[in-house]
Amino acid sequence: MHKEIPGMCKMNKLTEDMVAEDLVTVTLSIAEILTRTEIAPLDKVTVTKSSKISAIDKVTVTISLMIALLPAALMAQALPEKDAYVHEGVASCAASQCHGSAVPREGSGVFQNEYVTWTQNDPHSQAYLALGTEESAAIARRLGIEDARTADLCLDCHADNVSSKQRGERFQISDGVSCEACHGGAQNWLATHHNVPAVTHADNVAAGLYPTDQVQARAALCLSCHLGTRDKFATHRIMAAGHPRLAFELDTFTELWRTAGRQPHYRVDADYGERKSAPGHSYTWGAGLIADGRHRLALIMGPAFSGDALFPELGLYDCHACHRSMKTVQWRSLPRHGGAGPGVPFINDSSFVMIVVLARALDADNADAVASSVTRLHLAGSRSAAAIQAAATELDAELRRLQGDLSEGRFRDRERQILAEILDFGAAGNFLDYESAEQAFMAVQMLVFELRDDELQAEIDALGDALQDDERYRPAQFARLLEKFAVAE
Repeated sequence: MHKEIPGMCKMNKLTEDMVAEDLVTVTLSIAEILTRTEIAPLDKVTVTKSSKISAIDKVTVTISLMIALLPAALMAQALPEKDAYVHEGVASCAASQCHGSAVPREGSGVFQNEYVTWTQNDPHSQAYLALGTEESAAIARRLGIEDARTADLCLDCHADNVSSKQRGERFQISDGVSCEACHGGAQNWLATHHNVPAVTHADNVAAGLYPTDQVQARAALCLSCHLGTRDKFATHRIMAAGHPRLAFELDTFTELWRTAGRQPHYRVDADYGERKSAPGHSYTWGAGLIADGRHRLALIMGPAFSGDALFPELGLYDCHACHRSMKTVQWRSLPRHGGAGPGVPFINDSSFVMIVVLARALDADNADAVASSVTRLHLAGSRSAAAIQAAATELDAELRRLQGDLSEGRFRDRERQILAEILDFGAAGNFLDYESAEQAFMAVQMLVFELRDDELQAEIDALGDALQDDERYRPAQFARLLEKFAVAE
């Protein structure tokens, strides 16, 4: 197997007879590319030279050597489902002196009742049980699956479905999306992670704890199920069998999960901030949007999108672009679609739409370039799957540049400006489709929370009520509510 990856590679020795034993130092930029590409040990990688290197055009090394030299913290960011550690099981966390206290404890850096909170309030704890319902059984029958509770296709997102050799003595697949499904296999940190301050958060991450406090790492983790990867994805076939439509926004879903049942899973206080990363809501929203957009584009650029089928993977399209009543003419081309003609299905661009808004607020000089790339992606839809993938590559380059310039400081005291941009964008007719309206609502709700504006907060419920049922969504009503919101703002 041989992969070519553009990037920067700095080496201590540049000779034509370079061998695997030679020292190779990989810069962070190429290391990030390697981890995203999910290269297996012993694969061959061709690293394109930096412009400063003139001795050789390309250098090929074995990935095993490069992996050995990557920083431990970076290597720890392999998703929990792909880590190399034993997953000990929920029972290993449930003792009353650990995370199984019946009530929150004082004087500790954590509540110590996280297990109870998870079992009683966290929807993730019900993920496996959902596979045993009549609804899931019907979906499984339509897909030709005997039992959803034993099928990897279902377990990969409804449980901590690691290999049998990684399952500890107390591991139960029926625990669902359990502690280690998000926090990583506890083999090397379970016995020591409580020993604060002698053992730091960085020590735990180096031992295999997944850094969910880091926005990019959390986005990759959540999106791996709430959007999908090349290995597990809620395809159009799965949706047609009855699986619910997937929607996601990182900050909103983090807070819905963290505070489920009005019992917080953790508390972001001074102690938390000293030990871990604690970015604000607006930055988490913006960084999560771009991560979602790039993740979505990676799926479009991948082999599963075009494949050998008659149609491209329709699971990446806007469901509501096709699933409409045949009794009325409801098809519409929105401004960002570039005048595409009737009957052209549109890629699900809900995160791209909000990224355009984000660019208008934080990077106005380049916002038009992002918007134009989104339009070209839609126009490519009337040509071919290859044209769509080429346009996706172009848009990804724009998002990568925007992502590289993003920092929490750029969001500081800009919440009202971002909110104004969202409302202006809505007034121009850009949220007439349900999925972008859904994203707009989650953004507005987050920004109002950050602004602590009671007058605006009073308008939020009506905006949310307009989105309660996607089949009854009325674009004109949502637009009027946005106008009312703009007046209040």
